[in-house]
Amino acid sequence: MSGTFVGMPAFPKAAHEAVNNPTLRGNLRHATHTIRAKRAKAVAEVSDWAALREAGKRIKDHTLRHLDRYLEQLEESVTAAGGIVHWAADADEANRIVAGLVKATGETEVVKVKSMATQEIGLNEALEAEGIRAYETDLAELIVQLGKDRPSHILVPAIHRNRGEIRDIFEREMSEWGRPAPEGLTDTPAELAEAARLHLREKFLRAKVGISGANFMVA
Repeated sequence: MSGTFVGMPAFPKAAHEAVNNPTLRGNLRHATHTIRAKRAKAVAEVSDWAALREAGKRIKDHTLRHLDRYLEQLEESVTAAGGIVHWAADADEANRIVAGLVKATGETEVVKVKSMATQEIGLNEALEAEGIRAYETDLAELIVQLGKDRPSHILVPAIHRNRGEIRDIFEREMSEWGRPAPEGLTDTPAELAEAARLHLREKFLRAKVGISGANFMVA
């Protein structure tokens, strides 16, 4: 096996490279400790956390067992509200549908909200092949895109990058994608976030087409 369905190297090869990268290991150690501490603090603020978690699991499991029915119910609700639902059998068909919808507008640029599903089906690459450039607008996904990288975590896609690396990526790559990074950019979180905000603002103002994932859809 030479690779995975999301274009990443096979796990044994990737794992061997990762464990021999001290910077990566340090980045992940720091990030995971920070995230776990914040999670523990949030959990402590909710007295019935365990019960809520179990209730959420039951709802999710029930929905997955009856997914066909709920998807059809969702389609009915979306259609009744004036929306249009497209069904795709696989990634290729999904990409063709999205590319066709964008091309029908005559636009050659789209802005994207974070979506792991579009990452998995290779939507950005499919759009690029049709002459359409997709701009990631989630901060972590922007870091990944500018760094010509792949997301390393489903919730925190750029967890493997530290602040210094992010600054270097912004300084090196932003000008290729639009507004360049500010002169004298440091690695402080506030400055990095401001650089991203300024870079993305022109895209938000210019874009006519947006693409978003959906964490929850209410049938």
